[in-house]
Amino acid sequence: MYAVLGASGFLGSYLVKSILAGTDEDVLAVSRSVINNDYGNRVRFFPCDITNQEQVKALAKAIAEGERCKFIDLAFRHNIDTVAKYPRDSWHTNITSLSVLLNELENIECFFFASTDCVYGEGNPGQRFKEEDSLRPISLYGTQKAAAECLVRTKGFHVLRLPYMFGPSLVPGKAHFYDVIKKNLAEDKETELFTDSMRSALDFESVADLIVRLTQIGSPENIPQTMNLCGDEALSKYDLGILLAEKLGKNTKLLRPVPSSTLATDINARRALNGLMDNTLLKSFLGIEEIRIKI
Repeated sequence: MYAVLGASGFLGSYLVKSILAGTDEDVLAVSRSVINNDYGNRVRFFPCDITNQEQVKALAKAIAEGERCKFIDLAFRHNIDTVAKYPRDSWHTNITSLSVLLNELENIECFFFASTDCVYGEGNPGQRFKEEDSLRPISLYGTQKAAAECLVRTKGFHVLRLPYMFGPSLVPGKAHFYDVIKKNLAEDKETELFTDSMRSALDFESVADLIVRLTQIGSPENIPQTMNLCGDEALSKYDLGILLAEKLGKNTKLLRPVPSSTLATDINARRALNGLMDNTLLKSFLGIEEIRIKI
């Protein structure tokens, strides 16, 4: 059995889909919000707010009483500016609640925690961060992810550092940036896209498929405890927009390149211009030669 915490989010929706397509196992879809279950009888929704200790204990009890579980944790307060604006609430969600969850869980076959390239901080132009590099996050979000990683590894579980992800939303009523760009292109509207913030971006489907593949390896003791799970290419949001426009046969001139210094938010938490990651370890472990984004 799989348990996906954060199953109603962008990546969570793809993960449930990938598990159903790539395995014959059932899924416990864990989420604070109700999931519109079009998946069939192999998926069971389990309501759980990660900040509610009683609900977390109920989740742990359900897992302890069932089949040995592959657990994928996507639950985190992700908005970088919201974390900066509400640091104590974010700590409670991202650190305290994770600690409670890890302490309660039993009957776990493997546990993968979704971290981020933000833990590395600012890289030099063209630099690709390796798993063993020092962590120097420049945002509170990155700092809290780094702290969460320590908890997960201390428990003996696994950390996957994920990149910026791109692709159509599978969440009803919630558009991803991909969908915004696609809509603007269809309506001949301009979209401003950053050119100077580089990431090892990957599509949601590929990320989900790779995570599921890792869960199927067998003994988790053989899996590196921390891995960068990302694409080979260095891509800005402008690059991603161009790839999408070309796929759709739309006018690329509708995409206006701008520097990230134009970013204006309530907090304007600092973002790294270079957050590229090296995925050599992952490719070597899985025996694959390349990981390229699918648009």
